Amino acid sequence: MSIGYNRGSLEIGKAIGTTIERIPSLELHKHFFRSCEDVQITPKKVAISEINNNMTDMLIALENVQFASKELGASYANANNTNSEDRVVVQLSENCGFQSEINLRNSGFSNFRNQQLPEGKGEIIGVLNKYYSEYQLLIRNTEDVVFTEERCEEASNLQATVSFSELKEMYKGKLVEFGIDTEYVFEGYVISSDVEGNFSEKIVVQDAIENPTGGLQVLVDEELIYEKYEVGDKVLLKLNRLYMDEIEGVLTIGYPKKETIGEITKDDFQNFIINTNANFEIVPREVSLVDLDKMNLQNTLVKINGLQLIANEVGKAFTYYSGTTSAVRQLETCGVFSRIEIKTNGKATFSNEKFPTGNGSIVGVLFGENSKLQIQVRNLEDIFFTNPFEDCPVVEPKIMITEIADPENSTTARFIELYNAGDEVMVLTGWKLNKYLNGANSISGIPIKLTGLRIEPKSFLTIANVGFESVFNKIPNVVTTYITGNGDDVYELVDANGNVQDVYGKVGIDGTGAIWEYVDGKAIRKKNVTEPNAEFDISEWEVFSKVKGSRQNAPQDFNPGVR
Repeated sequence: MSIGYNRGSLEIGKAIGTTIERIPSLELHKHFFRSCEDVQITPKKVAISEINNNMTDMLIALENVQFASKELGASYANANNTNSEDRVVVQLSENCGFQSEINLRNSGFSNFRNQQLPEGKGEIIGVLNKYYSEYQLLIRNTEDVVFTEERCEEASNLQATVSFSELKEMYKGKLVEFGIDTEYVFEGYVISSDVEGNFSEKIVVQDAIENPTGGLQVLVDEELIYEKYEVGDKVLLKLNRLYMDEIEGVLTIGYPKKETIGEITKDDFQNFIINTNANFEIVPREVSLVDLDKMNLQNTLVKINGLQLIANEVGKAFTYYSGTTSAVRQLETCGVFSRIEIKTNGKATFSNEKFPTGNGSIVGVLFGENSKLQIQVRNLEDIFFTNPFEDCPVVEPKIMITEIADPENSTTARFIELYNAGDEVMVLTGWKLNKYLNGANSISGIPIKLTGLRIEPKSFLTIANVGFESVFNKIPNVVTTYITGNGDDVYELVDANGNVQDVYGKVGIDGTGAIWEYVDGKAIRKKNVTEPNAEFDISEWEVFSKVKGSRQNAPQDFNPGVR
């Protein structure tokens, strides 16, 4: 006889060369001798989390266990073949909380292979085995499965306690620790899938199957997530002991990692993401690219119509034709200045395929990064390019600063007026307004981000200080204390690519005493000027100020929204 390890377990058998083989049936009597003693074997009761190498090939008993939800309706093995099958057994706490799991290994030659798994809860007795680094349990017959209690569904004992809007309100720009004192449970619906590999190590859930108000992404250290959480599954997120931060522009849940968060570990994530086993059809929100910025749809499933690749992306792959490097491709709608990026994981099954060159709609998960919106599809079926590619005319933005106001009688009524002189709706994703105080060469304060704003053709957008509404009896588009220009300060309008589109004043020069000083007055763009100018030209402006003897008081000397 010889002894050795085989895939993690000790085995005794007959040595044939360098391997241990079965003992021939005719030789068994030489090695096995049956005594006259017959005793009752008492299995060792253990928790799955307590299992260790000293227990391999022992008879153990696991209490308060049940088969995982995904196994319900299955048989121990397969009736039509002799393949061995693994069935997941879950061990629970007294209040139905997930504790751990182990595979029940069933031989395809067993005489109970085609019997259906029981749906209750109770005790399983079996021989502990080890397959390389993974423990598994082998029962002797179905009498080893004693399920006499009603099945435990944790989801039935949980109820949502916090909404997406409340979670969003909790986030103040820094890491949120949910702690343990208050029970936070979020109800959502899975909208991502890693079947094709484009989503990896994260699950995205939104708060409704249709017309959601928002969603979260949960980072998990797990592969084949779709086997546990399919698109449309209703889940409950137990947020206690977890953390929340903003990553790539969206709220993200996970474990703490350095100064932000990372993945929930492989053994833990099912403790926090409870699948109710109810599945629904998710209805993506249909939206055009021009309307996208005025809606807060990040981390939700959307269907954007009228999209195609920009001209210089045509003929390219989703990422690259070789390798596993991730990439983005730019999409546009003809006649619309704004664009959106589609992001593809370099390990997605379709990453090296050619991107469709037609025109149509794309369904995907929307998110934002660096003030730019991006979309991520789950598979090729999310792209519906049924129309031919269009030759889009180049759309040049014509957003101008047309008025800067510094009323003598109200510093809090100061405002800046922007005007769309073009014939197309302009969506200001990634645009910002910079301010330079007292001749500074560097931007003063934090610029105003204009993402989410749009200007219709031949229409205005007003950015004003906090007293504007009460003085002018009008509601500005943006209210901010950033508008403090007092006559000698510069304002600069910058697009999403960092290009200066328009400017008033000379950067690096204090306007006091200059020809363009508008102290206690205003600067008005002349009506014959219909193009923005990245180089300041005083001839395009009419300036009023106290130094010129033309003081301006609000509201009578101003007419915001009129040119």
